[in-house]
Amino acid sequence: MPFIGNQPTSETIADHKTYTGDGTRTIFGVQYTANFVSVYQNGIKLTENNDYTINDSGNYITFVLAPELGDTVNLVGENEITDLARSSYVRENFTSTASQTIFQLNSNINASDKINVFLNGIKLQETDYVLSYTNNTITFAVGRNLDDVVAAEIITPGFRSGIHPATGEKAVHQGVANPSTLNNDVTIDADENAMMVGPLTINSVVTVNGNLTIV
Repeated sequence: MPFIGNQPTSETIADHKTYTGDGTRTIFGVQYTANFVSVYQNGIKLTENNDYTINDSGNYITFVLAPELGDTVNLVGENEITDLARSSYVRENFTSTASQTIFQLNSNINASDKINVFLNGIKLQETDYVLSYTNNTITFAVGRNLDDVVAAEIITPGFRSGIHPATGEKAVHQGVANPSTLNNDVTIDADENAMMVGPLTINSVVTVNGNLTIV
């Protein structure tokens, strides 16, 4: 829909996270601005302060009672981007053939992208499909029906500054910092090298398939 008057100088993107409860863990990572986060447990929307609390940094939420073993926790955080030109948005649509399971994206995707997948207009959970960042595909465990409509929203946050002018260009930074607390589950892929600087408190799961250096 076109804007009437001056175009707003900010937009929001959503950070979607899905976790499985273990009966003990109460802290779950998600990125959000102010208190713009929605929390669902087994599909039921929870209430702030009664069921969970937020933190000032906008990096995680804390449950009052730990989700039980096997519970599904879905978090949706809204984040403000202050410059519309610094992010890109692509939507790809597909019409399924009978029993089709693999949908080939035209876009090159990576783990830093925010990707939402819809089936016949209904937003799916991350457990409903598998993304391949190598092959740029969406794969369903069960074949879709004839003429099902599969849609993918791909949001790529940009990164611009005086010392990093454009995506893909060499970045020269005077310093690099990471947070002192890690609340999001992290996977280091087999072809990745990663580094974390301590002291660091880890409240999440870190899966290392590649190389991780802790300093």
